Amino acid sequence: MPLEAIAINSLDAPLIKKPARENELSERLHALYDSDENQPSGTEVLNLVEQGFKRGQTLYVGMFNDKPIAAVACFDDGQTDAKRLQYLTVHTQNRGRAIDAKFIKLVYDAEVKKGVREFVPVDADIHRIMSEYELLRVKD
Repeated sequence: MPLEAIAINSLDAPLIKKPARENELSERLHALYDSDENQPSGTEVLNLVEQGFKRGQTLYVGMFNDKPIAAVACFDDGQTDAKRLQYLTVHTQNRGRAIDAKFIKLVYDAEVKKGVREFVPVDADIHRIMSEYELLRVKD
């Protein structure tokens, strides 16, 4: 099964198909962020994401073989049409394998289909990926 980028607006979204424990998605995302020294703690990021959910923001989860292996927040500041991409994390076993770039491209494509024309990559890694793939501005 290929990598998928799935937009969620709740940490209890039913992404894990096999019989999942209660809060399994939240626990797995928490562990992803805790294992990433380039991001704040899982508690801190998920608190920010949950606050964003209340304002209609989105978290994209990278699913592969029924497991969340990546995540990135997609926030709207409410003042422009741009989307801020931040808090990119990838499972430790998948780092250095270009999963991050493929995942950002999937998120980008999904947001462009929704009509987004401008992106603001907040994290250095996201900026690097979007620059390399010329994704910073959508060409009309």
